[in-house]
Amino acid sequence: MTAIDFRADPTIARRYRVVSLVTHADILDIVWADDETGCYGVRGRDAKGNQIIMERSEPIRIVTAKR
Repeated sequence: MTAIDFRADPTIARRYRVVSLVTHADILDIVWADDETGCYGVRGRDAKGNQIIMERSEPIRIVTAKR
């Protein structure tokens, strides 16, 4: 898997999780992710409290969620 957009198809997106290769922990509130480039977007809030998508970059891996 190279890229996944959690907004486009939430049903399929629930089958995957995004893991940081630095901390080995799941990254929460993912909106989109591309493990080839290591970029991803997470939900956040700006200073006024409006919901925004913050782009971040670090080594990541998209893996299948275990059931």
